[in-house]
Amino acid sequence: MRIHSLKDKSNQPPVSLRERLRSGIAAVETAVCLPFMVLLVFAGVEFSNAVFLKQSVNLAATEAAKIIIQPGDHNVRAEQRIANIMQSRRVNAYTYTVIPPVDVATARGVPVTVEVEAPANSLSLGPISFMSGKTMSAAVTMARM
Repeated sequence: MRIHSLKDKSNQPPVSLRERLRSGIAAVETAVCLPFMVLLVFAGVEFSNAVFLKQSVNLAATEAAKIIIQPGDHNVRAEQRIANIMQSRRVNAYTYTVIPPVDVATARGVPVTVEVEAPANSLSLGPISFMSGKTMSAAVTMARM
């Protein structure tokens, strides 16, 4: 009587041809599907970042418009608010405009538009950027108080 150890594989039956073919088919299926799945993941991340950037730009424009329409000269406060929002959301490249320029002499009821723009690929993480060359922008118009 022979005692087999756990490391002794001499008593295992040989692997059948069918089992070897199954593992080969699984390897081919993985090789074919994996690039598409990786592309799908990167595309999902890129478009999620684009939506996040759009919301950030919209929030910055809204908050700046709320500040700048108040009586007095609040251009510096509005600019700081935009910078705080964009910095907290890690957006470094952006521009903003205020039309018409607001100062102490700006009359009540005048519509003031604040527009904030940022390149869409500023939050891109992956090697593939689906949003390169595009710009996210938001414009908010409120009446001067």
